[in-house]
Amino acid sequence: MNEGIALINAGWEVPTLELFCECGTAGCSERVELTSEEYERVRSDPTHFVLRPGHQVDSVEHVLRREGDHLVVANHGTAATSAGRTDPRSSAR
Repeated sequence: MNEGIALINAGWEVPTLELFCECGTAGCSERVELTSEEYERVRSDPTHFVLRPGHQVDSVEHVLRREGDHLVVANHGTAATSAGRTDPRSSAR
């Protein structure tokens, strides 16, 4: 869903994007705010996601850094595999 939000706002001068937490909890609707550039920097690696603090699962995610209202995590579980297969940036490489 966040990929679509970022795409819709591309080209507009929007100071921040209100994105959904990318945790693995079904139905999580908590939000995080990032600039388009920040989101692109995180998602330039398909295994990296933005989460609300406390939403990480230590068995499959490693916290890389905390930035404002969110964490950036590296996932090494099935989410990472799926994201790698569907990453819209991979065809542009």
